[in-house]
Amino acid sequence: MNKVMTKQSTVKPMSNLTYRFEEWLLYIWDIFLRHPRQDLAKVPLKEGMTAVDYGCGPGHYTIPLAEMVGPKGQVYAVEIQRLALETIKRKAAQKSLGNIIPVLVDSYNTGIPDASADAVLLIDAFHMISDRDALFKEICRLLKPEGFLCMDPGHMNALEVKSITERSGLFHMVKFDGRNMQLTKKLKI
Repeated sequence: MNKVMTKQSTVKPMSNLTYRFEEWLLYIWDIFLRHPRQDLAKVPLKEGMTAVDYGCGPGHYTIPLAEMVGPKGQVYAVEIQRLALETIKRKAAQKSLGNIIPVLVDSYNTGIPDASADAVLLIDAFHMISDRDALFKEICRLLKPEGFLCMDPGHMNALEVKSITERSGLFHMVKFDGRNMQLTKKLKI
């Protein structure tokens, strides 16, 4: 497991008990309400892509994402919660997925190489971000020039998240369906 430690914008994981409760809720959500594949079907993913699941939690999206990009693709599972990454490693092993790279962080810096991601997913994690500027700069650093960011505002108002994202000046809105957003990074001229 890659571990990136920095002194910049340190973030703290939730307690193990809170994490286990969240993991259980996501499991129930998948069974009774909506499977993540329904959301991922709207994302222009292709086999062989490199994707980053930023704030991946227990792999709710990471596992189906890894299946969608296939064995020639890669998925970086970025998380501050060690238990989440252990859960992802276990699920990946059960499904024989060798294309997931767990990245444990304590800041917004992932240590993933510059311009290496075709897609970054930020799903239901934005409400937990305290330094949004640091997050947006890191996502821009990760994205290839033609890469894209997919956001689901989760526990926040979608219009508020859209406004915050646009005010950053780093992204161009490609799609907004009233909730989910697909953005590309603005290229410097």
